[in-house]
Amino acid sequence: MGGTEWNQLVQMDFNWFEYSVFWGMIAASAAIGIYFGFCKKADNTVSEYMLGGKKMPVVPVALSLIAGFVSGITLLGYPAEVYLYGTQMILNMVAACIGALINLVFYLPVLYNLQSPSIYEYLELRFNKTVRKIGSGVFALSLLTYIPVVIYVPSLAFNQVTGVPMEILAPIICSVCLFYTVLGGLKAVVYSDALQAFFTMAACFIVCLLGVNSAGGFAKVWDVNVKGERIEFFNMNPDPFQRNTFWTVLLGSIVNWTGMIAIHPASYQRFISVPTYTMAQIISVIMCVGLVLIKSVSLYTGLVIYARYKDCDPVQAKVVDKLGQIFPYYVMDVAHDYPGLTGLFLSGVVSTALSTMSTCLNTIAGTLFEDFVRPRLSKNIKDEQANRIIKLNVIILGAICTALVFVVQYLGTILQLAFSLVGITKGTTLFIFTAGMAMPWLKSRGVLLGALASISVTSFVTIGAQLAIANKMLRFPGKVTSIAGCHPNITASLNYNTTTFGYPGVGTPVINDGVPLIFQISYLYYAVIGLVTGFVVAILYTIFWDREDLENIDPKLIFPQMRWVLPKTRPVKDQNGKKIYNLVPMNETQKS
Repeated sequence: MGGTEWNQLVQMDFNWFEYSVFWGMIAASAAIGIYFGFCKKADNTVSEYMLGGKKMPVVPVALSLIAGFVSGITLLGYPAEVYLYGTQMILNMVAACIGALINLVFYLPVLYNLQSPSIYEYLELRFNKTVRKIGSGVFALSLLTYIPVVIYVPSLAFNQVTGVPMEILAPIICSVCLFYTVLGGLKAVVYSDALQAFFTMAACFIVCLLGVNSAGGFAKVWDVNVKGERIEFFNMNPDPFQRNTFWTVLLGSIVNWTGMIAIHPASYQRFISVPTYTMAQIISVIMCVGLVLIKSVSLYTGLVIYARYKDCDPVQAKVVDKLGQIFPYYVMDVAHDYPGLTGLFLSGVVSTALSTMSTCLNTIAGTLFEDFVRPRLSKNIKDEQANRIIKLNVIILGAICTALVFVVQYLGTILQLAFSLVGITKGTTLFIFTAGMAMPWLKSRGVLLGALASISVTSFVTIGAQLAIANKMLRFPGKVTSIAGCHPNITASLNYNTTTFGYPGVGTPVINDGVPLIFQISYLYYAVIGLVTGFVVAILYTIFWDREDLENIDPKLIFPQMRWVLPKTRPVKDQNGKKIYNLVPMNETQKS
């Protein structure tokens, strides 16, 4: 049986029962939007739409954060990553916990007190309106590059399982997401995310356990992967041009996760949607546990997939077109005798896209309104009018992201592509906020120059690398795979002079055809490059040109650990414009 015939057979197994499970999840998400948009309609205010009236419960908000961070990139990208490149990416989970801890210690004490619909108001308070608009603009750019990847992933999975073209599914996903996001605001997003998190976790656990059983148990899976050199935790090679090493994964992921958890507007929006600071801390802890749990299962699933296909790689056998389709193919292979399971799996994958997209659209629409639209409107604008503008923003942004889906399919593997595109802006955004909180001497011009240098250098490196990948001048072949055990009907149609592919040993090589060295740097370091570049420029400006007068800095805008450098008195002007000085508490943090 050839690859095409096998695909047709597998697609036939996706019957009415599977479709019922899948569309049941889609209908439930839409129903939540209808419920909060019509049946339980609250005050039509910006605070209600964007922050749920700041009275949201802890567990749904925590699940919403987990669902927002666990996109199809995790469900499909991580198993594919482990299958081809090994387990070094497991350090990403360690980095997530470190990022959550950094947020609790440094960022959350500052940002929770802000209590503004837009996190970028901090930049205006610390610097000026220009810095605020640049920070908000960089964030909008980051989501316009990231959301299309999030939509592309489940479309790819659905195409592999059912044969339905991505051109059909991508608009459907976006339409459902826009429907409940526009109607219900944050409450609909949060409760839809909580429901979708259930589908996601159920799909992950059931498919993984079924795979372990079919492979012969946990010990068998481990032994096969040890022999196949997939078990790799401590590749200590310091070379920054290696794709995945201990250092690239750990350091690069810490920067990425800190940016996602601490200063991402969607995270901030959820932290301040609960009534107290303590509840925000609890959300951060629950989120970290949930992320580790789901990512652990996703990574282990990659080992299970390799145990099944170690002798007949579906990619080299041309049974699947892309590495990102190997997990959906695997599900159809091992779960076709269990009615509803494939539908549950696809529900989980699409759920992650819906949750991440709705989270991002709700956040970016409100942020752009607060930072760019509201300042140009009358101060007496009614909340009903503001809500309509925000909802229009959601629709426009959703349409743009849908159109961009058909561009990302020509770029690299799912996980590498996601990290690369996020890295363009993540380092810059993290630099702007961190510099403001950690460097009270820094003035607005210094942070602007640092941000410009950061985004310029990171964009140059990332775009150059992605063009090289798209033109197949930069390749990442992965570890050894084989087609020696494939059915003769499959191998007969292949024009290979070997049955094994890839490279043995620790790590994997990067193959390039004359690509400049700068574009070969590990994709995990893109955000690090942006962060370091920004700080270098900002520090040099502060040292050689201009410094902020520390008397002008509000202690609430600085890391609690840095407030000791500020003067114990702060000037305040009286009615005649004369400076008077008042004692200022150095450790103010709202905890009630």
